[in-house]
Amino acid sequence: MKNSLSIKRKLLIYNILIQAIILIVLSFSIYKTLHLSTLDKIETSLKVIILDILDDILDRKNDLSSLNFDEENEYKFKPLFIRLIKESEKLEVINPSYFPKSIPLYFHGIQKNTIHFEEYEKFIVGEIKFLIDEQNYILQVATDYKILNHTMEDLFYILVFIIPIILILSIIGGYFLIYKSLAPVEKILLDLKNINAPNLSKRLEIGTSKDEVSQLSKEINNLLERLEISFDKINQFSSDASHELKTPLTIIRGELEIALRKDRTTQEYKSTLEACMDEVLMIQQTIDDLLFLAKNENNMQDMKEDVYIDEISFEAIKELEAYGKLKNIKIESQIKDIFQIKGHAKLLKIAIKNILKNAISFSHENSNVIIRNYEEKSDFIISIEDKGIGIAKEEQKKVFEKFYRTDKSRNKESGGTGLGMAIVEKIISNHNGKISLESEEDVGTTVKLIFPKQL
Repeated sequence: MKNSLSIKRKLLIYNILIQAIILIVLSFSIYKTLHLSTLDKIETSLKVIILDILDDILDRKNDLSSLNFDEENEYKFKPLFIRLIKESEKLEVINPSYFPKSIPLYFHGIQKNTIHFEEYEKFIVGEIKFLIDEQNYILQVATDYKILNHTMEDLFYILVFIIPIILILSIIGGYFLIYKSLAPVEKILLDLKNINAPNLSKRLEIGTSKDEVSQLSKEINNLLERLEISFDKINQFSSDASHELKTPLTIIRGELEIALRKDRTTQEYKSTLEACMDEVLMIQQTIDDLLFLAKNENNMQDMKEDVYIDEISFEAIKELEAYGKLKNIKIESQIKDIFQIKGHAKLLKIAIKNILKNAISFSHENSNVIIRNYEEKSDFIISIEDKGIGIAKEEQKKVFEKFYRTDKSRNKESGGTGLGMAIVEKIISNHNGKISLESEEDVGTTVKLIFPKQL
């Protein structure tokens, strides 16, 4: 039941309980304090009366029987009961007056010349023991609890009347504060209900204040932005995959359908399987490249370290030497300067290898691909130059688009998916670098990766 309540109702219930407990404790404290204060006041009054009567007794000690105790009228203290007791072989009341019979004649254990108070049934009794002519006397003065009871009853009725009013006002005030405090949160919830996959671009309103609600709205907007980017990437991945995988799958299906129309020779079946294998490898490479591009860019910004570009370049050259030999292309390194940047060694090697692979694939046979590392003014530069078919001027700006291929590169031997340069651009941009491309048809292409030195 408790878990099904809204936060607003829970806070209201907690507010009521806390206020009720505080008021009860406060009322009890006031009640107890006033009780002790009134009792102390009564005892003080009785002490004054006892001392006054004691003076009268000592002044008229020779004729104690003629004493007339009229302190009740004198002090306007009612009711007041007074008696004088002589302590001999037995206790003897001198000048008796009306005195409650339930009160004992003597409370044992009191010291001489010291006023002692006892609470007996519904009475407060003050007494003092003193000597007259070597004879012990005891003076008792008593009153009932009427004064105390009247005071406490008045206080009780006041508290019974005031506490509910205070509690009601507190509940109303608490509800108002809770409502006002949670109103922005309720607005956030209402706005969030209207945000879904089709309209992830919608954002929450952020107030001018810098309170916790504004910070919450800001963080939710940041979360929505990350979700929107992720959704866009998923949609883009789905679109790209559908676009790029449709053709090879159609080719595979066509090859298989043709092979199954009639019995074929072993060589024909082998040719069909080889064609299908080429398309499968193309699909695998395309999926790997698409997954790479679909990775969260934030992951590429984490855990960067010092990377030596010359080492990465040599590794890329070594890994592609065999591929170059297949194409009768030699990779020539002209690395002059040794320098390092903050980055990811693995990703930078992928970028360099992609450019080198393109340079080898589209170079004229028996030519060289030259890779250089050098410093120029405020930049570190990696330059890769080939002597190949080149890229038409009007197509040079498109080579970094996903799935774009120049007409001259549309062939099975290149093994390209149209994603290599898009991957390179993403890696370099995440290293705060830029790419420069210079190309002339049938002469060659030079690609430069430029990194600012301050990094």
